[in-house]
Amino acid sequence: SAASDVYKRQQVELKDEASQVKRLISLLPEQQRKVIWLRDVNDCSFEEIERATGLNAVNVRVALSRARKKIREQFNRITNHESR
Repeated sequence: SAASDVYKRQQVELKDEASQVKRLISLLPEQQRKVIWLRDVNDCSFEEIERATGLNAVNVRVALSRARKKIREQFNRITNHESR
């Protein structure tokens, strides 16, 4: 049916978006990559991230913020480019 075709296409797009985001994460500087991976992929607490990276709370938040901003910008650039 048309509805199931739309659903399948959305699933493929979601999988594709997830792999794009993972690729963008892999291109981040090491510290940002670690922090975003621990927080957004593995759902670690800030305390766990501080212990795992040796960073203090402020540095963790700054690295996370920069990483998310960079990924958002690059992802938007990719998706806007594809929709033209």
